[in-house]
Amino acid sequence: MNLTQAYKYCAKSTRQAGSSFYYGMRLLPPAKRMAMYAIYAWSRICDDAVDDFHGQTAEEHLQRAERIYLDAYEDGYASHPNPVVQALGDSVRRFHIPKEPFAGLLDGMRIDMEAVCFKTFAELERYCEYVAGTIGQMCVHIFGYRDPAAFQWARDMGIALQLTNILRDLKEDAKRGRVYLPLEEMGRVGYSVEDLVTSRTTPAFYALMNEQTRRAKAYYERARNLFPLVESDSLRCLRVLYLMYYEILNKIQSTGFNVFGERIHVSGSKKLQLVWGALWKASATV
Repeated sequence: MNLTQAYKYCAKSTRQAGSSFYYGMRLLPPAKRMAMYAIYAWSRICDDAVDDFHGQTAEEHLQRAERIYLDAYEDGYASHPNPVVQALGDSVRRFHIPKEPFAGLLDGMRIDMEAVCFKTFAELERYCEYVAGTIGQMCVHIFGYRDPAAFQWARDMGIALQLTNILRDLKEDAKRGRVYLPLEEMGRVGYSVEDLVTSRTTPAFYALMNEQTRRAKAYYERARNLFPLVESDSLRCLRVLYLMYYEILNKIQSTGFNVFGERIHVSGSKKLQLVWGALWKASATV
């Protein structure tokens, strides 16, 4: 398998995952787009390891993901039989991506291997930094940046997106034994873990969700500072990613926090609207 085929493999993996990220990536120049596909393909291996497997089997799959990124930094990456190693190896060299974000994401994945129960928001924030802020760091390297402050704002955007995911997936995560909402804050409004596991929508639930939504929007607001700091040919991608997830958060709120029913998502027509808006908007900011 050559490098072109390796990147095609990663592109197919990204497309088949059905993520909103794919729509934004399509707006990048070819080299940046291919690098994002490589990063996404690797991160999916990490996600699948803890979502589809348990215990020692999950750890073995995470070790495989770890070996993939480490092999990508080795001199022989270009002849490696794994297409993700090849594509990732080319990307980390082309865009000077350090190892630390890869290691950090794996640290976050290992948190998900056990039952998750955060006491404070500081613990939840740290988790979000691991599993999403690290992806933000990689993206900044690929997008190109004018000021190192971009890394701080990318961290905030990663946290905003992860908090949105957490609010959307409360029911599914609770079934997996993952309670991401801080116990201190749940206790303060009188909403218990049992209430969450049994999908109870009480006045305490709405108070809790309002608080979580306000916090997530504060992270989105800070993330707006990232836009002036990245290279212009990456702005449209960044804008679509930002607006798609912000749209999910708004839908969570506008449906009265109906996160225990049908999974909230952005419709295909809305995705196309956001993509066309990014293509035609003269200044691709938010």
